[in-house]
Amino acid sequence: MVQLYWQASIQARGTMQSASDQSAIKATPIVVFHIAVGPFDGAGHCPVQASVNGRAVASELHLADPLLDLGYRALHAGARQIEDVAAVGRALGRALFTPAVRALLLNAARTAAADGVRLQVRLQINAPELAALPWEYLSLGSANVWTPALRADYTLVRAGRCVPPPPPLSLREPLRVLAVASPGNGHCLDALERALTPGVRAGRIDLRTLSDAAPATLQRALAEDAPHVLHMAAHVILAPNQRLELDLGAMIDAGDLIDLLAGAADLRLVTLTGSEGNGRMLDIAPMLCAALLIDERLPATIAFSAPLPAGEAAQFAALCYEQLALGAPVDLAATVGRAALARTGDHWGAPVLRIAPETGVLFQPLPRRAARPHSMTQPLPFVAAVAVGVALILGGHLFRLPGRALSDETLAIQTAPPTAHMEAAPTARLPAFLPVRMPFIEPSATPTLLPLPSPTPLPTPIGYTVHLVAAGETLDGIAARLGSDAAAIAALNAIDPAAPLRPERALAVPLFRAGEPAFGLTEPVRRGNPASGRVALTFDIEIDDTTLYAILEALRQRNVKGTFFVTGNWVKRFPDAARAIVAEGHEIANHSLTHPYFSRIGIDGMANELRETERIVQENTGRSTRPHFRFPYGAYTAQAVAAVAAEGYIPYHWSADDRAIPAWLDRATADPARATGGILLMHGRPATARMLPGIIDRLRAIGLEPTTLSETLR
Repeated sequence: MVQLYWQASIQARGTMQSASDQSAIKATPIVVFHIAVGPFDGAGHCPVQASVNGRAVASELHLADPLLDLGYRALHAGARQIEDVAAVGRALGRALFTPAVRALLLNAARTAAADGVRLQVRLQINAPELAALPWEYLSLGSANVWTPALRADYTLVRAGRCVPPPPPLSLREPLRVLAVASPGNGHCLDALERALTPGVRAGRIDLRTLSDAAPATLQRALAEDAPHVLHMAAHVILAPNQRLELDLGAMIDAGDLIDLLAGAADLRLVTLTGSEGNGRMLDIAPMLCAALLIDERLPATIAFSAPLPAGEAAQFAALCYEQLALGAPVDLAATVGRAALARTGDHWGAPVLRIAPETGVLFQPLPRRAARPHSMTQPLPFVAAVAVGVALILGGHLFRLPGRALSDETLAIQTAPPTAHMEAAPTARLPAFLPVRMPFIEPSATPTLLPLPSPTPLPTPIGYTVHLVAAGETLDGIAARLGSDAAAIAALNAIDPAAPLRPERALAVPLFRAGEPAFGLTEPVRRGNPASGRVALTFDIEIDDTTLYAILEALRQRNVKGTFFVTGNWVKRFPDAARAIVAEGHEIANHSLTHPYFSRIGIDGMANELRETERIVQENTGRSTRPHFRFPYGAYTAQAVAAVAAEGYIPYHWSADDRAIPAWLDRATADPARATGGILLMHGRPATARMLPGIIDRLRAIGLEPTTLSETLR
């Protein structure tokens, strides 16, 4: 007999409550449809087992190479661009719901509907590169798109650590939400405060905010405010050594966060929004950190698998917290928030809810207010924290708390067994311990079509040069004469290989064999194509990230892309900010490692500045800074120009910088033809964010289109 545990459900299946509805979601029984995926076996096969109502079926997961590569690269780099989340969701749905699994699910859905209960789809992913993928976007892509993460009667959660959850916490006063933000993310708290205003005014929610949080101030706030929900608008970083770090004024390890939360006895939910972005970057660092936090007293976490704009993140969280304050179960509260995201865009699958098995209602509102009982503080032993790290990740494994790094060796991971009401068939039962292979997973033999092409790797160049195009020259001719490859030149310079070359344009040329000398540069390029009708918006970023997100928002609002020249040291300090630049579709370029005067550091020093910055940017964003470079302070010599060209970079100067731009715009208004192809230089300062919308509007008013450096050079 199916054992059901009572949770709340949305009153009408397939619909969502409006944000203004202040009633709690009605209670109805629930049955869990459990899906265990992986790990890969020695032959590269990935088993799938689905179970519900004592029935189980076995299947196998087949994913296209690009999708496997997406998860694998995100797992090791921390973030990865997603070109089409809808296509990814359809590919995941079609691969997971094979005919056998889908038939079992649909049968369970019909039975649930007849019995007046609802389904919870619970995913247990036992392969790390698969767990990194955005499964919350699951869809079959049929005429009536089936999205279990949004269906009122099919909620979607991920299995957390297999521990008994605490009973619902009685609320004798408003739901206490403590919202903290990394330095520079205070506007995320402002957005949350606005979104929660109705609940705060109605007395259902007590919101406390802490901007520019530091570990000490967070620890004090946890002790003083005794929150029920901790909302963290903080950068979460998967460092190159595979350690998780959070930006709380100073970088702290995930293990330190576990220690900070150990004394918060009333805490039942932690939300990690991660950094701010446009929802197109798969960022697994918040998901990994959230998975670590699950234990016997913290049964639920929400992490964003893709960084969202501050307003959308706040809208989701506010609706979710409102429902929790009214006594809704956490899976339905998260679904209400996802539905709100779906109404405003395509980011509904970004929130990832992870729960300990049997977790339902987190908070039980009581009719009368009373004094809050004293919270008993019980420290979490470090051994338990390590156990979380071993048992956890995304279904189970992989990770390393402070002082320990991820290993490429085989790990043995304990998987969460099916709950009591989901008995597996004897012949399909999973073993208690499953091997997980970290370094590489062989691609499936029967891939699912997915529009995520893998670029063809280019041979390693033996060197670089910069060539000024002469009239009538072609890529093939340049490549043959200089010892290069036409396709490689086109790829490096982001140009159409079939388009004619513009005379006097500078091209960075990778060299693969000995050839003739190039006709090179003697000074930086100061103007793009004078017939393009475009103006390049370029930004030198080397100080902090305080205003970067405001600059990105101004560009996003006006649908404009720009080119950001970053220093390597800045990227090391603010990797999330660097990834945000790439995630928004902007160009990222080289501005040296330490921002020195190039005339003072010698040839070897110049090469090191360029190479280290390229390495750091590649490791943190997956993008190359070539071929664009700008000299710090705009100071250069002929020797410095030659040294930069030998590293594959074209140096660029500017038509006008921050202070000179207003006067330049006046001249451009009087004579737009003289301004076309211009290169404007701005810096990461508050004044830049304020004046940028006006600059864009004025350029467009006189018929000039602001864009990237590459587009202006075409």
